[in-house]
Formats: sequence, structure tokens, C-alpha cells
Amino acid sequence: MEVFPLNYLRNSFSPKLSFKNRNYLKIWQMILLILVLTGCLLMPISISLGQINQVTLIDYVPKAMNLVSEELVQEINQLSFNEQTLLITEEQILMDNDEGLLALYTEEVDLPVAKDFIIFTPNSFYIQEVDRPLISQPYRSVERLASVNSTESLIQELSQQWFESNRMAVVLTNFINVWVLIFLSTLMVILGSSLFISFMRFSDIFSIKSYREAIHLSLHSMLIPTLIAAVVGLLTQNPTTMLTLQGIAFVLVLLWVYWKTHFRDEYILKQEEKEKHNIINSGEKLVETQSQHQRNKR
Repeated sequence: MEVFPLNYLRNSFSPKLSFKNRNYLKIWQMILLILVLTGCLLMPISISLGQINQVTLIDYVPKAMNLVSEELVQEINQLSFNEQTLLITEEQILMDNDEGLLALYTEEVDLPVAKDFIIFTPNSFYIQEVDRPLISQPYRSVERLASVNSTESLIQELSQQWFESNRMAVVLTNFINVWVLIFLSTLMVILGSSLFISFMRFSDIFSIKSYREAIHLSLHSMLIPTLIAAVVGLLTQNPTTMLTLQGIAFVLVLLWVYWKTHFRDEYILKQEEKEKHNIINSGEKLVETQSQHQRNKR
């Protein structure tokens, strides 16, 4: 139990041990523990991300998607198709102004650079919002595209075809964003609370004498809240709920440690001596009771 990480697990489930053993972790072990705690919270989120089966391009190119109009829907409805090709027989510019460009071209053309646009060609559609990456998507189902009957269904279909081709990238991007959010949140809670706890070194009342000791205490106090938040995350799959619950539970665990230790080594020592004294007294009373019982039998 004195080997890392077994010593960390043992200390984290005992408020007295988490306070008494507050200066044994190396820097690389602290970093590893923060990453592991982050990983525990990521597990339920990873399950949720793996179940994503649709997205909307409104989240990625909202201004460009505002160009979608009923006129565009009607023009697409009137098109014939052959396998994965839209049969666009004539060029149509449905919109070309300061807001953007909305067009159907009979062949591949040079795309404008400094303008929002949605362009359909026989084999692909292109969506661009200024200062954002160009979306270039070959049709995955022209039959589904040609059957849309409203602006909402067209946006949904364009989003679905793009997602089907970019599922891995979308999931990975979301995973990285959530990882950064959870990692920074966990790191800020640990470092921030450690800074607050470390102020106790300026008082002779408390036994914490350095920022390093405060970080040890925070890392020990973070394990139980993280495990609770991870279990709740499996049920809710909501990062905000998980982080909120983790923060509340973390404060409660720190209060539990304070209640058991008062953040003073002397207090722990007195409590241990009192417990030993009670055990000795209980043993003596037990022996005396047994002796009295034997005398009564005689």
C-alpha cells in the first residue's frame, strides 16, 4: 500500500490519512493524477460522443446556412438525378449580394473567396462562411437531397450528408473540446483551492506549511468527487452537471477532512491517543466483566 498509486487510493478514502500523508507525491505523479481524474470524467462523455448520429451545419456555418431559401428548395425539387449526380441543365444565380451567393452551376467553377455562399454543382455542394474552412461535400444521396420540401429539411439533409463523410473528425473535435474543458476545470479547481488552503501556512494554528502540501490535500480530496461525478455522468451524459457535482462534492470532502483533522497534526494525535485510551478502557472493562462472570459461576 506504500507504492504509488495504491498509497494515493488508500489515503484518498481516509480524511486523516489524506491530511497526514500530504507530502509524498512527485511532480510527475501529480500531473499523472490530474490526467487520470480528467480521464474518469471523460469516460461517460466518450460514450455519449460515440452515439452521435447527426449534427447541424448551423453550429458550424450559421451565417452561410441563413442563405437557404424556399426558392432554393423549389429549384432542387425540380432537378432530376442520375446515380450520384444532379442533372443541372442551366446555371442559376438565386442570390448574389452583400449577404452572400446562392447558386446552381452546371459544372465545377472557381469559388469566390471573400463571400459567404452555398453552391450546388452536378457532383458536389460547397458551403463557405468568411474566415471559416470551406465545406466541400460530394453527394452521398442525390435522391434524399432532391426530395427535401422545406428549408429545415434541406439544412438537415446537407448536414447529414456532410456528417456521414466527416463523422470521425466531428467526434474527435468534440472530444478534444470537452477534454480541454474538463482538464482546465479540474486543474483550476485543484490549483485554486490549493492556493486558498496554502494561506493557512501564515497561521500557527494550522499544520499546512507549503503550497505543495495544499496540492496533495486537494488531489486526495478530488478522487471521491470525481468518481461520484463519473457515475452520474454515465446516467446524464451532461458535462455541465458532472462538473457542477464534482465541485460541490469536492467542497464537502474538504469540509469532511477539516472536521476530522482541523488541519492540525496535534489534533489528529490527540484523537488517536483518545481512541487508544478508549480501546484500552474497553479491553479492561471486558476483562473485568469476564472475571466477574467467572466469579459468579463459582
